[in-house]
Amino acid sequence: MKLLRLLVFLSLAAAAPALAGNNTSTLPTGTFVLDAAYFDTTTTVRFDDSRTARPLMEGLQRYEPGGGLQGSITANPYVKYQLFVPQLMYGATDDLTLVVAMPTVVHTSIKPHLGWTPGDYQNNLGRPYSDSDFWQWAQSMGQGKPGDFSGNNWTPADMVLGLRYNLSKLKFFEEKGLRAAVSAQVAIPTGTPADPENLVAAGTTVWDLNNYGDAEIHFALEKPFKWDDFTRLNFGIDLHYGYFAKHTYQSPTGAREPLLMTFAPYIGPTYTIDPGDQFGATVLVEGMPWIGPTWSTWLNQHDTSKSAQWPALLTLTASLKYAHLDQSTWKSQSALWDWDKNKLWLPGDKNTVRLALDVSLMRLGLPLQIYGAYLTQELIPGRNSRATDVLMAGGRLILKFW
Repeated sequence: MKLLRLLVFLSLAAAAPALAGNNTSTLPTGTFVLDAAYFDTTTTVRFDDSRTARPLMEGLQRYEPGGGLQGSITANPYVKYQLFVPQLMYGATDDLTLVVAMPTVVHTSIKPHLGWTPGDYQNNLGRPYSDSDFWQWAQSMGQGKPGDFSGNNWTPADMVLGLRYNLSKLKFFEEKGLRAAVSAQVAIPTGTPADPENLVAAGTTVWDLNNYGDAEIHFALEKPFKWDDFTRLNFGIDLHYGYFAKHTYQSPTGAREPLLMTFAPYIGPTYTIDPGDQFGATVLVEGMPWIGPTWSTWLNQHDTSKSAQWPALLTLTASLKYAHLDQSTWKSQSALWDWDKNKLWLPGDKNTVRLALDVSLMRLGLPLQIYGAYLTQELIPGRNSRATDVLMAGGRLILKFW
């Protein structure tokens, strides 16, 4: 039953806080962007070492004390995170953009969908244990049947500080007609860990969300293609490395769930998890099928030539992100407990397909961009990883005061 605790550590795929536009864009000097997005994420399957989709939790066998098999607890968990991610970006120079993001978990819900498979014939009952028989037996020792989790209402996750520096003006990239940039970000531990005493629980830290590291660095390279002196197509690649620091957690004492969560006497008062680092690449293609009209407005000071290179009215993006996941390492005072955990978090990978659209209203006189995206990790099976589907929608307001 202790495996259900892994629900705390589901690998969600909500897009990490990022700068507006493609992977090499920076803001003009003195320009602010207020960005706000809503993410709706669900996780229901995991991929094993052979890339086969399975429920998030395997069946768990329970035995009579010193006796036969009572039965197996089954589960088909459903996990849902809703997040609101506001960001503030600032163009310190034309080539350097600074960003601060404050992800907030609007709500988290987990439905474990527990079931029961009967075990051996029990002489004292004249039949095998039923589901109700087992939980009545557990209740007699203070262990109730775990229910749904609902919480983290408007709870901050780990804040992110980042920057992007444009390298496109370097001679090599200019000669090749390439755009390039390097980005970096760090997470500030403002999130809340899961309650260690509850079997079904979730937190809001980097580890719980598992979509951005304690520190990350990216190198992006893009090749734009122009028609009529306007970029209509853009191909890009983004190489990334994410560092995940070792974290220390409180061991469950069994104060609320004595049969299922009494670990502290065996593993010690605390244990550590080194989640392993991530690295990989994202390939993308952007198309601008509709540049749209360019109106004479206050935004371009009634001179349409000033907005000739402003974003197209409609931009469509498709990308594929591959991320390699290093081995996770658990350490406590119990080598056996550590091994039980470590073997579930072997090296693996996950593949994220992203489809997005971006509507820019700048050419119409409004400093506003509206965007939406769908991300899935189920389309291309990963390995030793959890798969998540994400729907997101947001907007960007462009401001300049001087």
